[in-house]
Amino acid sequence: MKKKSILIYGEYSGYGKSLAKGFIELGHNAEIFSFQGDGFKNIQSGITLQGKNNKERKKNILKLIPKFLKFKNIIIINTEFVNRKNNGFLVTLLLKLTGKRIILLACGDDTPFIKYGKKGLIPNWPYEDISLPNKKYLTRLKDYILTYYTASIAYKIIPCMYDYSVSWKQTFFKYKVTETIPLACDGQLEPIKKTGEKIVIMHGINRIDFKGTKVVKAALNEIEKKYSNNVEIIYPEHLPLVEYLEVMKRVDIAIDQTKGNSYGMNAIYSMFSGHIVLAPANNLFLNDINLQDSPIIKINNTKESIVNSLSSLIEERNKLDDRKKESQNYVVNIHSPIKIAEKIDHYLI
Repeated sequence: MKKKSILIYGEYSGYGKSLAKGFIELGHNAEIFSFQGDGFKNIQSGITLQGKNNKERKKNILKLIPKFLKFKNIIIINTEFVNRKNNGFLVTLLLKLTGKRIILLACGDDTPFIKYGKKGLIPNWPYEDISLPNKKYLTRLKDYILTYYTASIAYKIIPCMYDYSVSWKQTFFKYKVTETIPLACDGQLEPIKKTGEKIVIMHGINRIDFKGTKVVKAALNEIEKKYSNNVEIIYPEHLPLVEYLEVMKRVDIAIDQTKGNSYGMNAIYSMFSGHIVLAPANNLFLNDINLQDSPIIKINNTKESIVNSLSSLIEERNKLDDRKKESQNYVVNIHSPIKIAEKIDHYLI
């Protein structure tokens, strides 16, 4: 196989570093350029943009251009990383003019996701019953210009979930949208934790309204009353990724989110840790990536769906350890970095 060079431009919950790992396992040269370690998650890897404020970072990114030019392929994690605040227009234009192949990932909030969600074209859209982060969130003229510009310089647009695929396929750039390629995750397979006297149930606190945390908490309060001697419930909140993964080692069941049609990086790390995961993961998601079924327990944005699912699991606690193994087998098959890198490799030079 021809050795390729790939720069992952931006980070999203460990997805960037996972992709880089997958390409390296394929024998390619890959590095991640992270702006600020993805916020509180403090994901440190590859090339990091230094600077105490926007002005410093804007200047420092220009010094990194010679490093960027060494790569033939640039994978942009999300359009947000191509903005004026960090000279993203200038940097990416230079990369395009020097013949780099640019791939845009449809991954996380972006203009099509917000625009077509508001129009009701994305089933189970996470914002349908809550306010957007701000009134003109990703719908200002400059947001549309940024999106149009980034999509126009991209060779292909690769969605990581059904939710992003369906929104980008409404746009002028639908001809560039590939099949959905799921998230890559470099989670370590942990030894299966034998279910103890108390079943440990976890819900990570992050983007409370978006992930349906209020519904999850209402369900867990009911479960705690119903099975007070059988369960322990924990809510890790805004932890750096390293600490979060440590907490995961003592968990049996993880509730990822109630909204959307699939699940995020937290659910994938959970499955690597041997958790039984509750998430939407519905038929729209399954059909989109050509799966018949998954071991993920399907829930929706109702208290009842969570209470019923957890009650069934608790009542059949003797099956939990087998279910954990199913989670691990699934996640290795669907989300291991090398398998995702192989699928994206087809589009690289």
